Amino acid sequence: MERFFIGLSFCVSLIVLCMISLPMPCAAGAEEPSAGLTFGSEKVLRSCWSEEELQGKPQDRTIISTRDLLPLPPRLIAPLSELYPTKPAPSNSIRRINPIGDKKVIALTFDLCERADEITGYDYAIVNYLRAHQIRATFFAGGKWMQSHPDKTMQLMADPLFEIGNHTWSHANLRVMGRKEQRQQILLTQAQYRELRRQLACWPCAQQACVKEMAKIPEIPLCFRFPYGACNTEALQLLKRLDLIAVQWDVLTDDSEKDQTAERITRNVLRNVQPGSIIICHANGRGHGTAQALSLIVPELQKRGYSFVTVSELLTFGTVFAASECYELFPGDNKRYDQLFGRGTELPKKKGGVMARP
Repeated sequence: MERFFIGLSFCVSLIVLCMISLPMPCAAGAEEPSAGLTFGSEKVLRSCWSEEELQGKPQDRTIISTRDLLPLPPRLIAPLSELYPTKPAPSNSIRRINPIGDKKVIALTFDLCERADEITGYDYAIVNYLRAHQIRATFFAGGKWMQSHPDKTMQLMADPLFEIGNHTWSHANLRVMGRKEQRQQILLTQAQYRELRRQLACWPCAQQACVKEMAKIPEIPLCFRFPYGACNTEALQLLKRLDLIAVQWDVLTDDSEKDQTAERITRNVLRNVQPGSIIICHANGRGHGTAQALSLIVPELQKRGYSFVTVSELLTFGTVFAASECYELFPGDNKRYDQLFGRGTELPKKKGGVMARP
């Protein structure tokens, strides 16, 4: 009989721990996860993955074309504000901040893009460098990329150095999409993140780290990046209603260009960076020279007195510089993407419970 009650107690504990990551309103008087911003738990990270598993492998960077049909996330989810009231998001797209005082803070950001007809990679060398040198960063991940790389997504999710942002489901050009398509692209990605977080919360290794540690991992992404740096008024208004902060950049590395080099990336960043800058790079196997450039850029910027923070942390250091339109470096410079990646080419349609090509 004693064994029965011990077993029953264990099962009840499992159920409670798995339920903790489901979308539920905060109970009155519930304990807050922690003071200030948190993005992960070192205990969860080290409990669930060995050092060898975190290091990654060369094949992780591989990019392949695919016509495979993939399952949809379990369901679309409500805006975060319906679960946990937050400060209203800005109406425009943030390009950098103007720090208060002499704060020399900057945000390194890395896009994890994946279109509907491909599976892109994971640049383990970038992540390994950031971890080895304790550099905070933000990864803007597509929902489809998260679906293709569930283990890597959960590693990034659990790492307290990193923040994960929303980068649409399949790297969609929202500027040429209707409101329904825009909403699908955004909320499918939110749903995929939440599903992976739910799965992680139910792993025995995460449960061993305790509920309080899992609570340090955000329930949902809080910031968003437009693919191709392309938006319109409708997309910006939609993000505001969903309480997602639109984040662009003011330093462009051009690391997605196949002939880009670490030396050119380094010169460009060091020439254009300023306090409050947001730097855009890629970590999906399309960052050419990026990993090597980090080993040149980071020490030099630290020597100049800069420190690295996540995007959400950056926004707490000053006032935002935002624009009512989206672009790479100056208004109108990304119009070419409207022809290259136009309406209906990014979001597969639901057919029989799977994602089908349009």
